[in-house]
Amino acid sequence: MKAILSSIERAGNKLPHPFILFAILAGAVVVISTVLAAFGVSAINPQADAEVHVRSLLSGDGIEFMLTSVVSNFVNFPPLGLILVVMFGIGLADKVGLMSTLMQVSVAKAPAPLLTFCVFLAGICGSIASDANYLILIPLAAMLYYSVGRHPIAGAAAAYAAAGAGFDASLFITVGDALFSGISTDAARLVNDDAYVSPIDNYYFVACSVFILAIVGTLIVDRFVEPRLQRVLPMGKDFKTDVTSPTLKDAEKRGLKRVGLATLAYAIAICLAVYPDASPLRNEDGGLIPSPFLEALVPLMFGYFVLIGLVYGITTGEITSSRDVPQRMAEAARELAPTLVLFFAISQFIAYFRWSELGQFIAIEGSNILQVTGFTGLPLVGAFIVMSAFLNIFMTSGSAQWALMAPVFVPMLMLVGFDPAFVQAMFRIGDSSTNIISPMSPYFSVALVYMQRYKPDMGLGTLMATMLPLALGFLVAWTAFLMFWLAMGWPIGPGVHMMAG
Repeated sequence: MKAILSSIERAGNKLPHPFILFAILAGAVVVISTVLAAFGVSAINPQADAEVHVRSLLSGDGIEFMLTSVVSNFVNFPPLGLILVVMFGIGLADKVGLMSTLMQVSVAKAPAPLLTFCVFLAGICGSIASDANYLILIPLAAMLYYSVGRHPIAGAAAAYAAAGAGFDASLFITVGDALFSGISTDAARLVNDDAYVSPIDNYYFVACSVFILAIVGTLIVDRFVEPRLQRVLPMGKDFKTDVTSPTLKDAEKRGLKRVGLATLAYAIAICLAVYPDASPLRNEDGGLIPSPFLEALVPLMFGYFVLIGLVYGITTGEITSSRDVPQRMAEAARELAPTLVLFFAISQFIAYFRWSELGQFIAIEGSNILQVTGFTGLPLVGAFIVMSAFLNIFMTSGSAQWALMAPVFVPMLMLVGFDPAFVQAMFRIGDSSTNIISPMSPYFSVALVYMQRYKPDMGLGTLMATMLPLALGFLVAWTAFLMFWLAMGWPIGPGVHMMAG
């Protein structure tokens, strides 16, 4: 086990920082486009029935494009605006302490027989709180297990699996939804200028996945992981902890009650606005798919999180003046700085890929190979998920990995009939499942440190052995659930199916 971990770590450490990686890839696109253009390489786009010629980025037009489009490539990058708007709203609610309080309440108040299930529900949905999900839930779950006589490391493992392996499933619209949909949109436009992937295009599937993953995780932890830990790391006198049970202040309790009332009032207001047939939030036929309502979900979610953040912050005293609101939002936005820097490199890479027509050429040739070999349908779905899961072990940044894969696979699979939003849904399964067994993940060591509070001599090998059944269980069960979903013919989001209509 240690040899496997060391090999993975060495391979991952050889990868450059994602910013440098995409800068290198952009340079590679320049070179490859120049070589292919010199040989007059082209392909026939079956959708437009038009010949696509690879264009050289070192031609006069190419050099002009690279020099004059740097700013526009970045500013017009689809995920940029979405992730900022979402983060402003969620960040306000997080910075006033609402997210951490909700996680504590959802787990601490759980009945003993449902403790593991509640940990998984809280951890999976807690991805909306980003890093706080790991830092709060893992020690909290370990402490709760210990307090009821259960193995604390099993509790920490359940929380880590929920937060990591279930990262891309949620009952809420998250920053990840905005980020992935923006990258998918940009990739899809390599072959269709009008393509658009909404942040809610995977919502039906990922929301239902929350309960499937929570059930699977509960069964694995209660029936396999915890009994094994009791054998290999039996609880004894060396299990010590200085973690105390969290208690809510009266102001926090009042804040939660008022947040509940504010949520109810906001939901009623939205329903009243959407209900009339003549509502401007409906489409011309009076329907909701598609409609301005679905297109406005991101700003509506922004408004909701600002509302509950204000209610909770004012009640608890975290917000005492109007100046505190933009200050809290700015604190949340500062955490996005590394992502924005990465977006700059990614946006240039994808723009070069699109302008040179290299992306469309690869998509056409790749789709032709898939059709000739007959490797389509469910076998292709399974292979793509497994490939995503394997790559995720070495590149744990979901945005970086999807930005690398999307420009190649989204247009390629679109040309064999797949909806780009469905390709994104496949990726999310692989992107989540193996997070918890990757030594490259910054939270791999964080989880180990929390577990060592109870067993100081616990090593990386034991952590890997503990998390591996959960990672494989999530990967197999989530993939099987997607196959079942497809067999039932259900949409994965509003008006979105496996095959584009």
